[in-house]
Amino acid sequence: MKIAVSGYVSAQEGSVASANALLLRSLLEDGHEVDFFSKPSFVDPRPCVGEHERFRFVCTDNVGPDRFRARVKKIPALGFMACRVDCATYERLLLRKMRQQHATRQYDLCLWLGDYAPGRVRNLPMISFAQGPPGTDARSIVSRFAEIKKLAGPRKALQWLMLARIRLSSIGLPGLRHSDHIIVGSQQSKKTLTEVYGIEEERVDTLPYPIDLNMFRPANESARKNAELRVLWLGRIIPRKRLDLFLRGLELAIRQGLHVRATIVGGTGFVPGYEKLIESFPFPDRLSWIKSMPRTEVPALLGQHDVLAQPSDEENFGSSVAEAQACGLPVIVGHTNGNADYLCDRDIHLADDRPETFASALMRLGQHLPEAPVKSRTVAERYFDLGRVTSQINTILENALRSPFKNLSPA
Repeated sequence: MKIAVSGYVSAQEGSVASANALLLRSLLEDGHEVDFFSKPSFVDPRPCVGEHERFRFVCTDNVGPDRFRARVKKIPALGFMACRVDCATYERLLLRKMRQQHATRQYDLCLWLGDYAPGRVRNLPMISFAQGPPGTDARSIVSRFAEIKKLAGPRKALQWLMLARIRLSSIGLPGLRHSDHIIVGSQQSKKTLTEVYGIEEERVDTLPYPIDLNMFRPANESARKNAELRVLWLGRIIPRKRLDLFLRGLELAIRQGLHVRATIVGGTGFVPGYEKLIESFPFPDRLSWIKSMPRTEVPALLGQHDVLAQPSDEENFGSSVAEAQACGLPVIVGHTNGNADYLCDRDIHLADDRPETFASALMRLGQHLPEAPVKSRTVAERYFDLGRVTSQINTILENALRSPFKNLSPA
């Protein structure tokens, strides 16, 4: 196929971008031609795949709005408006460039990695491999407003509540009608798209992100050397990730006699104040906080722990969970965490979001830590192997091309 591509790709950045880098290279090695549309200041995949003979970079730089946004982004109101203008002009330029190139290159389809298609190109099917359903963070701000108000203060909390409601309105939601077919990481996400947003089931496929199984693999020696359970939190600290549940459950487990030490790796996100939960934890000797860590050091970090916990709400697909499994660790995932699709009998899928339930999961693992890390590694090889994921996305793209597209004209 000849594919027009845009989206988030980087071998050095977060899990979604790094997974997309793996996938982009694999698609090229499978024989596809890829024209990637982006502005270098935003996403530049050339360090990952630029040398490949079937790869072509199409520079799509809205110079004026982009540079203005960079100068004023820290000025509250002006910065927000500049970001909106930058985004809108960039999306329009992307679509215009794609239309121009499609006239001569004649693409088979357009693939958006990590995002939803913002518009249409005449007679070009639009496939979106999204990070999940829209509005998940916004819904968490609305549902956890009381907690945010306590941590960030009434003024900040109200600002974020207002932005969340805008995000959940027709103004803030992406135009899902622009995507002929949507790929998401789990059944949890597919259910949200079909039940909340009314997307037809046949327009949605589920596919996990690929994991670098050479980079993420079990340690050569057993990680657990004493009776202490070592628990890892890995990821952003934002309302939806439920740090409150993690810490309250951890506290209950300690009070029940569990010998446990926890490590939190990740910085506070867009809502300020979450560091207060860590600073006020009643057992500071049992808790360490590392605000950032290079991605190359994560495999060694996983090898120094016994279990990874991700009690998130509405999680599409937590790459850190898959990476932990690839390293042979059991995992604990939240009751609306899409990674529940990819577990083995060593793992725990929480039945609800009560701290007592999370504490019970920790107690269970602390008293009887499952043996045989090979089971977790087998799950990772079955679901997250790059070759398998590439084969599956090839099938999805081929099936999507054979499906009748409802609207192949520009929006």
